[in-house]
Amino acid sequence: MSKIPFNVDSSTARIIGRENISGLRGALFELIKNSYDADARVCFLYYEDNALYIGDNGTGMSQKIITNNWMTIGRSTKKEIFRSKEGRIQTGAKGIGRFALDRLGEKSKMLTRNFSDLKYTNTIWEVNWEDFGKQANITEVKADLYETAINFNEFVEECKNNDLVKFVANNFNNTGTIFRINNLREDWGKENFLTSITEQLSSLLPSNLDEIFEVYFFYNNISTEEAKIVSPSVNDFDYKIKFEVLSPEDLKKLKEDKVKVDEDKEVTISLFRDEFDFGEKFETITRDAGFTDEDKEYFLGKPVVMKLNFSDMFETREAISNSIGSFNGSIYFSKTTSYEKDKKKYYYKTRKYERKQAAFSGLKIFRDKFRVRPYGERGTSSYDWLMLSSRKQASPAAPSHETGNWRVNSDQLSGSVFISRLNIHLPDTSNREGIIETDEFLLFKEFLIKVISKLEMDRQYVFRKLSSYYDEVNQAAKIEKEIKEKAEKEKDRASKTITSEKAGLQSSDTTFEEETVKASDAQIVIAQKESVIKNLEDENKMLRALATTGIVTNTYIHEIKGITHDLSMDVVDAYESLEYDQDSEGAKTSLLEAISHKDNLTSWFEITLDSVKKDKRNWKKNNLQKLLQALVERWEKVLVNKEINIEFSALDEEINFYCHSFEIESILNNLLTNSVSAFNLQANDKKSIKLVLFSDDNNIYIQYSDNGPGLPANSLKKNPKEILRAFISEKKDTNGEEIGTGMGMWIIDNTIKDYRGKLSLEKNKEKQIGFYIDITLPKGARK
Repeated sequence: MSKIPFNVDSSTARIIGRENISGLRGALFELIKNSYDADARVCFLYYEDNALYIGDNGTGMSQKIITNNWMTIGRSTKKEIFRSKEGRIQTGAKGIGRFALDRLGEKSKMLTRNFSDLKYTNTIWEVNWEDFGKQANITEVKADLYETAINFNEFVEECKNNDLVKFVANNFNNTGTIFRINNLREDWGKENFLTSITEQLSSLLPSNLDEIFEVYFFYNNISTEEAKIVSPSVNDFDYKIKFEVLSPEDLKKLKEDKVKVDEDKEVTISLFRDEFDFGEKFETITRDAGFTDEDKEYFLGKPVVMKLNFSDMFETREAISNSIGSFNGSIYFSKTTSYEKDKKKYYYKTRKYERKQAAFSGLKIFRDKFRVRPYGERGTSSYDWLMLSSRKQASPAAPSHETGNWRVNSDQLSGSVFISRLNIHLPDTSNREGIIETDEFLLFKEFLIKVISKLEMDRQYVFRKLSSYYDEVNQAAKIEKEIKEKAEKEKDRASKTITSEKAGLQSSDTTFEEETVKASDAQIVIAQKESVIKNLEDENKMLRALATTGIVTNTYIHEIKGITHDLSMDVVDAYESLEYDQDSEGAKTSLLEAISHKDNLTSWFEITLDSVKKDKRNWKKNNLQKLLQALVERWEKVLVNKEINIEFSALDEEINFYCHSFEIESILNNLLTNSVSAFNLQANDKKSIKLVLFSDDNNIYIQYSDNGPGLPANSLKKNPKEILRAFISEKKDTNGEEIGTGMGMWIIDNTIKDYRGKLSLEKNKEKQIGFYIDITLPKGARK
C-alpha cells in the first residue's frame, strides 16, 4: 500500500482571493489591517493610470518571512503571537489576507525593507496572479524574489502627485512596505468612484485611531491634508449611552491591581441627556413637572450612571454569566425629524438633523480598531442587525404614551461597539465579512438591546412627565379655545337665518344671544368629549378582556389540544367497539372517558370565553365574594391534574363593588395563569395559591400570593415594578426564545388604574420565594 500526498489546484488561490474576499473595499481593508499589524504609523493608498500603490512604514518583511510565511497559504505568524512589538493586538491570523492583492489587480510588485540580523535589507517580490489560472497545481506557480538596492523614494519617483512623493520621502526613512498593483480589475476612473472610496475608508476606521495610525488616500493632485482619511464622529445627538463590560478575569485582575471596583459590578452604563433645553424656565418646569433633584443635574450634563451585574441586564431567574469577554461602546440617539408642536411641548434643543450620511449612521462593530463589516452598513441587510425596526413595529407607542413602551428605530441610532481578538467566542467568518452566529454572539446582541432599552426607558420617563405638565398647563386654554370656535361657528350659522325684520335688534339682545350660545356650546363640547372618552374606555376594556382570553388560551393551547385529541380518540374507540366488535361495554367505557374529557374542555371554555359574555360587560353592583368564588371553582376543575391548591377566603360576609365583572375576572385570570406557568419552572410537592378578600369603610383589598419560585433574584426582584411594563416576559421555549406575550401584568396594572386603585409588589423584595401582589380598590370610585 502506497501513501499519496494531497495537492491543491492552482485555482484555489482565485477562490481564496478574488472570490472569497467580498468586494473591492474588503480587499483594501485587509491590506490596511496588515499595515496596522506591522506597527505602521502611517498607511497610504495612491491611484493613477490603472495602477494602485499601497504602502506603510511598518516593520517590513525579510526574505525568510516572505518564503516561509507570506508564500504559504494559511500560515500566519499571528496565530500564537498576536501582539505586535508595539503592543497592538493584531487583526489577522488566517494567512489569506495577501490574496486581497489578487482581488485588486492582475499583477503585484512589492518593495519591502526590514531590519534583521543587525542589518537593513531591501527586497522585491513580484507575482502575476493570472498564472494561477494557467498551471495545474498551486506549487507550480512561482513568484520572483530578490534583494535590491532600490529604495522607497525611487519606487514611487514616477508618480505624478508631488505631495505623495514628498509624503513617502518624509515618512519612509527606515522599514516599511509598498505594493504596486497593475491592471486593476475595477474601473477606478469612472465618475465619483474615487470619492466613494474615500467615504468607504472613513467608515472602516474608528474616530480615535489616528492617534496611533493614520491612513491617506492620494489621487489626482490632492494634497496630503486632503488625502487624510478622517473617521466620522457624532457631535450632535439627543441621547448618548456609553457602556463597558468587564470579563470575570479582567474584573479579578483589576481587584488584584488594587484598582477601585464598584461592588464587583461587571457592567457600567453612563447615559447622557442632551435633548432638552428649558431655558430661563428651568427651575419652574423641572419643579412643576415633578422631576427630582437628581434629574435636574442630569439635564445639566451629569450622566445617569448605572453599575450592574451582567445578569441584571436580563429579565430571567437563571444567572447568566459573561462568556463573551470584555467589550465596550457608545450609542447615540438622534431624532430624524421634529415638529413645531413637539418642540414647544418637549423643549427640544435646536438640531440640524443632517445625520443621514451612510458613514455616520448605523451601529457598527469594531474589532481591535477596525470595522467588522457589514454591521451597521446602510444599504445592506445587516444595517439593522439588531432587528430594531421589527421591535419598533411590535410596539409603536409614542414616548409620551402613559402605558405603552416606546422603541427606538434603527435609523435613529448610530454608534460603535468595540470587541477584540480576545473575544474568542465571537470569531470572524472565513471571508472576514461578519461574525459567526455563536451562542455568545446571540447573547451579545441581546445585551446591546438591553443597553438600548435603558435609553428608551429614560427618554420615555422624561416625555411622560413633560407631556403631563403640558396637558395640565394648557388644558384650560384648550377647552376655552374649542368652546369659542364652536360658538363662533354656531353664531355664523344662526346669523344667516335671521330675517331682515330682525336685523334691527338691540345690541343687548345680541349679547344675550351670544352668551346663551357660548354656554350651551360649552355643555355640548364637554358632553361630546365625555362621550368619546367613555366609548374609547369601554372599547379599551373589551380589548384587554379579549387579550386576557388570548393569553390564557395561548398558555394552555397544548393542553386544550391534548384534551381535544383524547376526546376524539374516545369517540372513535366507542364507534369501533360497536361497529366491529359488538362490544357495548367497551363502547360505554370509551364514551364515559369522552364525557370526562368533554367536561374538562368545557371548564377551559368557561375560563377563556365565559369572561366576555355580554352580561359580564354590564356596569353593575357585583358581589365580589361570589364572583371570585365562582372563578376559583372553574380554575380548580382544570387544575385538578396539576396538583395545585387554590385557597380562597373572604373575611367579610358580603362585599359589593360597582364594576364590569369581566375586568375583575381578567385580573385574576392573568395572575393564575402566571402562577401556573411559574410552578412549571421548579419541582414543588405543595403548590399553593392564596387569595384573600376583605374591606373597610373606604376600600376593598385583594391579596394574592403563590409559593412558586418568585421573581428572578438578579433583576426583577430588585425592581418588581418592571413586570408591569408591556412585553416583559420570562416565558421561553426549549430554544430560549420568548414565547410569553408579556402583556398579563400590564393589563392588570391598567385595569386597576381605571378603578383609581393601587397595587403593591413590595413584598417580593423581602420574600425569598413566591410571588405577592396586594391590590387596593376604592369603594364607589366609578359609580
